[in-house]
Amino acid sequence: MTGAGGGDAEIWDRLVPEYAGRLALDPPERALLGELRAQLAGMAMLDIGVGAGRTAYTFAALAGRYVGIDFSAGMVDRARALVGEDDRVSFAVVDARDLSRFHGQDFGLVLFSFNGIDGVSHEERLTVLGEVRRVIADGGVFAFSAHSLLALPFSSSPRRPSLRSPLRSSYRSLYRSARLAMLNGRLDLEAARQRGWAQIRDEAHGFSLVQYYVMPAVQIEQLAEAGFDEPRVFDMRGREVDPAAPGRDPHLFYVCRPRP
Repeated sequence: MTGAGGGDAEIWDRLVPEYAGRLALDPPERALLGELRAQLAGMAMLDIGVGAGRTAYTFAALAGRYVGIDFSAGMVDRARALVGEDDRVSFAVVDARDLSRFHGQDFGLVLFSFNGIDGVSHEERLTVLGEVRRVIADGGVFAFSAHSLLALPFSSSPRRPSLRSPLRSSYRSLYRSARLAMLNGRLDLEAARQRGWAQIRDEAHGFSLVQYYVMPAVQIEQLAEAGFDEPRVFDMRGREVDPAAPGRDPHLFYVCRPRP
């Protein structure tokens, strides 16, 4: 969620209550769990951007060794309180751009969920991928989600007002629509697609964060340059898709292994 240092750590510390209580895995994560469940007991797992413990709640109980990290101390405290620690499960405040404390530990599964890798610059993103390659075992699995540039332009259609607070929700909907329309107007989408990526202050947390959006083909190139084989790609419903035509889901889920 936040393990790559996206934005000020203090911002994420303040968001802990918003993420606390979220325990369900996303459909692609459930698909990954289904494939690896029989092997997890013999695996060491590094869960990057663990946030308030959403993925830790499931995976920490199943992995042979589990390490959850995040660059937000508040998030790590919440995850630790939720799951607990013992000789098999641990949490630490670590930035994904520097995994040196784990170099050579050969994690069988490295998970970076909820687009956490999208919170840093282009150059730092490549650093994160390189760091993951240095901590993953031969034959290990690296899985992460990322924003797709194919989802743009943003839909700026107003949302239906809430029946509980129609005036407030209508105002928020109109504000959101205006901001997204402005973003669409300012973004040179064709140039971004030719480059392969763009950093955009999208609507996440009230337009307070700059997020990285990437063309799937460019994401695959980045993985190859970092030393990974071509990934399998899943949409938000957990269905495997053709990377050349994955649809317009705002997030895609990549699953790959290190190249021998």
